[in-house]
Order: sequence, then C-alpha cells, then structure tokens
Amino acid sequence: MKALAGLLLLLCSLAHADVYKWVDESGKTHYSDAPPLQGQSRGVAQLSKQGMVKKPAETEAQRQSREASAAAARQLLQKQQDAARHDQALVQSYSTLAELQADREKQLSVLQSAYRALELRAQGLAIQQRDLQQDLEQHNKQHQKPPAATLHNLQVLQREQKDLQALMASKRAEINNYQQKMQQDLQRYRQLSGK
Repeated sequence: MKALAGLLLLLCSLAHADVYKWVDESGKTHYSDAPPLQGQSRGVAQLSKQGMVKKPAETEAQRQSREASAAAARQLLQKQQDAARHDQALVQSYSTLAELQADREKQLSVLQSAYRALELRAQGLAIQQRDLQQDLEQHNKQHQKPPAATLHNLQVLQREQKDLQALMASKRAEINNYQQKMQQDLQRYRQLSGK
C-alpha cells in the first residue's frame, strides 16, 4: 500500500514538473527536468510536460535588461517608501510650521558656527605662515641658511592649510545642501498640512 501511494505521488509530481530546453555553445539541444547549472548564452526555455513554452529563452542581454528594470523598479519603490516615511515623520514630529522652521534654523546655525570655527582656524594658520615667511626672508637677507625647524613648520602649515581648505569646502557644501533640504521640508510641510 505504501509503495502504491509513493508511486502515485511520484507520478503526480512528474505530471506537474517542468522541462527545460537549452542549446549549448556547440549547438547541441538539451532537455532536462532541471535548469542547467551554468547560464547558457542563448538562454534557457521552460516547457510544460506537453511541450508548450511556458517561459521563452532569454539571451544574456535580455536577462541583464530584465534585471536592470527590476532593480530600477525596486529603487523607485524604496524612494517612494522613504519619502512616505519622511512625510510621516515631519507631520508627527512638528505640530506647526513655525516649530519646524525654528528647529531647522537651530540646526543650520550649528553648521554655520562650525564653519566659522574653521574660518578662524584658517586665519590663525595664515598668520603663522606669514610669520614663518618673514623669518625666512630675514634669513635670506642676511644670507643665512634658514633653520630646518622653520622650513619643516612651514611645510606642515601648508599641508594643514590645504586640508583645512578641503574641509571648509566640504562644510560649505553641507550647509548649502542643508539649506536646500530645509526649504524642501518647509515646502513639503505646507503641502501636507494644507497651510
């Protein structure tokens, strides 16, 4: 009895199983109840037991195109979900537009204060560099070799100034981006609240 039940289950599974057809690189056609382990350049067609094409073979380019379209759709869906979460956070976090604006301006002032600190640091470095340059000029006027420490300190200052300039540019970009985001948030809050 168990053997008969097992045989029936096997026959049922075979009746519903799919067949795969593909052509290998040498042009030979293959049929199997499982897809090939490695993707075929000409694609793999999925057939029903009756030999009808359930899923046509796709080339590598078609597969890549399909996967790229699917990835773009997932990315779009993720972007929409992120926007919905952001909208919900805006409305739930702030009871009024004025409250949102005050919070954003407070955060903007923190960024601007950090930038002002960098500007002051740059001014300090410029003064130090000017003093070292004057020291070097004095030694040149007196036809003396400048101290190695002065030359080293000047090189260190120049590297530090270069790094500081890059940091200041990054901070300026951060402030600009934040200002744009702030305006977008304020505009979006107006739309969501109907004000």
